[in-house]
Amino acid sequence: MNDRQVNDRHVNDPEGPKAQRKDAEGDQVSVRPPDRPHLRRRRSFESGIGAILLVDGLALLLVIASGPAAYLWLDQSHPGPLSTPTLVPTLPAPTAMPDASPGGGSSAPGASLPPGSTGAPSAGASPGLVYGAGTWVAADPLPVARWATASAVLHDGRVMVVGGATGTSSFDAVAAAAIFDPVTGKWTAVTDMLQPRAYAMAVTLDDGSVLVAGGSENGQPLDTAERYNPSNGTWVAAGRLNLPRTQGTLTLLGDGRALAAGGGIEGSPAWTSTATAEIFDPTIGTWSLVAPMSVARARQTATLLQDGEVLVAGGATTYHGETGSVTATAEIFDPRADSWRAAPPMSEPRYVDAASLLRDGRVLVAGGWYSTSNSDPSHATAEIYDPATNRWAATGSMTSGRAEYSLVGLPDGRVLAAGGVDPAYGVQATSELFDPTTGTWQATGSLAVATMWPAAQALPDGRVLLAGGGLDALADRVTAACEIYSPPPPQAASRGASSRA
Repeated sequence: MNDRQVNDRHVNDPEGPKAQRKDAEGDQVSVRPPDRPHLRRRRSFESGIGAILLVDGLALLLVIASGPAAYLWLDQSHPGPLSTPTLVPTLPAPTAMPDASPGGGSSAPGASLPPGSTGAPSAGASPGLVYGAGTWVAADPLPVARWATASAVLHDGRVMVVGGATGTSSFDAVAAAAIFDPVTGKWTAVTDMLQPRAYAMAVTLDDGSVLVAGGSENGQPLDTAERYNPSNGTWVAAGRLNLPRTQGTLTLLGDGRALAAGGGIEGSPAWTSTATAEIFDPTIGTWSLVAPMSVARARQTATLLQDGEVLVAGGATTYHGETGSVTATAEIFDPRADSWRAAPPMSEPRYVDAASLLRDGRVLVAGGWYSTSNSDPSHATAEIYDPATNRWAATGSMTSGRAEYSLVGLPDGRVLAAGGVDPAYGVQATSELFDPTTGTWQATGSLAVATMWPAAQALPDGRVLLAGGGLDALADRVTAACEIYSPPPPQAASRGASSRA
């Protein structure tokens, strides 16, 4: 059989169980046998540029029918910059202070510590951060259960989660947006986005607004973008991307612009990823193409380096079932010249992996899938790129293979990996900590709800928020569950690792 027909629906495939594949869009493409609950999910980008034009045409009719509201959504030529919002001052991090009583721990006057946190300082712990027992505690759930969301930390320390899907594909995309306040521990539903989006990209701009771009809706990659102003709770159009992009990367540059790179621009049965890149300038509200990458890629990682350049690594370049390709290549974007240069390749090709900038300026990349083949499990290997030497070096492997998981850098320099698809294509609840000083991973507390592709962000006080996600590798079921992780002090973590050695 040649290219399989994949149009966000279930189809029979003579190849049987092996046809249930990883798919860059998150869609199920064959009937899943009831006795194989953990078969690999196929992900293929959704196609239909013509459908996008049709949607735009219908939207144009809305302009005539509904006036200013529709015009705001459609305006792509002169959206105008947002006025700088009045932001709430940055939340002070709870300060841990020693208790005079033996073995006690108390918080700073007037501050309350979150459940599971001791507040006790220790050698190696960073001042002003909350430490606990390395456990997850249930928190207020998301207003809408979903996965494949985008998220960003606001300047006042709150976390915004937008879009996502309530089912297996972008036909189930939502426009919902919500903000989590770590002081109250509650979510607040805010104004919906201008359109539903799953697999979108988001960053917080220097003026405090949140830029959301691309993603997919109804099986089509999107070329629209919008901005949320937290001072008045409104969304406005933010120009139009030069190409539709789903599952690409969006990186805030040091000069305040935002770089969108790669992603899927066409869909199944043989989705197309792109090497193009473009930059959003918030001062004029428009997107401009810059030099393309050397390799087309989607579901890659992008990391802002300490010198202001951007390291992009891995990603899926093509997808034709078993013959799809994944790249190990890496390249660096120089925002001063708006140009790319080659970096050494990783030791293995990777996509649906994750990356985190370490405090010393190196970049940790871990997990993911090496290929689109069903015989390829989620991997546990990790490697580190050093900009000073322009080299990759292997580091300790995770305790479990993970793909489509969360990797979050902690303010004290460690990195937390949580959840994701395991090597058997189940969804796992385990989490672990990476110590860059030793290059080793240590198992830590497990989530109450196993999940993949949730929203995950580090809070200003050093804890980690994880919200929503898929409950199985096909996202047949999704969750609104939200949990908060309080890491153990670094010295305690090291002692725990030594005791296991």
